Amino acid sequence: MHDKRKFGKVLLSFRQQEPIDSDSFYEKSEEEIKNLKEALQELKTMDISEESKLSLENVKRLI
Repeated sequence: MHDKRKFGKVLLSFRQQEPIDSDSFYEKSEEEIKNLKEALQELKTMDISEESKLSLENVKRLI
C-alpha cells in the first residue's frame, strides 16, 4: 500500500509543476521520469487486480 501512495505522490508532483525555465524544466523532467519509472517497477512487483493493471498500462503510455 505504501508503494501506491508513493506513486500517487510522484504523479501529483509532476502535475503541480509551476512554470520554470527550459534548463530547469529538462532537469526536473528527467528526475520526475526517473521517479515514475522507479514507481512503475515497484508496482509491477505487487499483486494487483486486473483493473489496476489497466490503469498501469495507461501510465506506461505516458512515459
